[in-house]
Amino acid sequence: MRTVIYTLMSVLVLFALVGCGGTEEAAAPTGYAPGQTVEAYDYVHGGYVGKAEVSSTEDGNFEVTLNEAFLPHILAEVDVEAGDWNDNNTVTYTSHGDQSHVAKYVVYNDTTYVGATFGTSVVWVEADEQGKPAGNTGLEMSIIRNEETMSAYYNGIGNGAFQVMTEFGGTPQTVETTSYGSLYKADSQYWAEGGHGLGWTANIEAVQNTAQKAGVSYSLDEINKNSDDVWKVADTVSGATASDFKEYFALTQLAVSRLERQ
Repeated sequence: MRTVIYTLMSVLVLFALVGCGGTEEAAAPTGYAPGQTVEAYDYVHGGYVGKAEVSSTEDGNFEVTLNEAFLPHILAEVDVEAGDWNDNNTVTYTSHGDQSHVAKYVVYNDTTYVGATFGTSVVWVEADEQGKPAGNTGLEMSIIRNEETMSAYYNGIGNGAFQVMTEFGGTPQTVETTSYGSLYKADSQYWAEGGHGLGWTANIEAVQNTAQKAGVSYSLDEINKNSDDVWKVADTVSGATASDFKEYFALTQLAVSRLERQ
């Protein structure tokens, strides 16, 4: 009789636990919640504003798209022998042994800046009412100051936020193209394939594919080149050769970290 009572009590306790979820285990995470899209921005490749856009898929994985925006020293390039451009309204700087001419006066977000050569670079600072240097911070340094300023620049230039002028107080001319074509690398002829190595597009695709295949839970110490001078992430060989692979991968990591898990 006592055994029967114990058995009935055990059954009742079991039903009670089931009723309140006592025997149910919490569902294990199955990846990233689908339907999300996040972004991250950073200064990459020694002179560009990089963007990583990451979207979560229905199966809990993610897809990443990398791109870069050219900074003012590329956007402001002009042909000093054409139109209204001359030695008086341009600034000359040297990059990789080549001379480039850029507009002396530029406008970004309705603020006018005046440029000057500083070493082998060009620096624009805010101009006063006479067009003379008045600011203490270089335009490009203010753009890459933090992620917020980089995001504003990346998206702003595509909406006409950057202009050049042939004279101080003149009519601003919105910059819509660069010497590479687009304001952004993905749509430009920057480092075209066949010129030297894989080219920009193939390298970026390799970074994206590696992150999607191997995931991003690695320290930068686990990212190294193999004997063929190709980058690998842990045991995953990427196929990429670009010197700044780690920067692009780190930018991808930053974006992925903003996805919510399910």
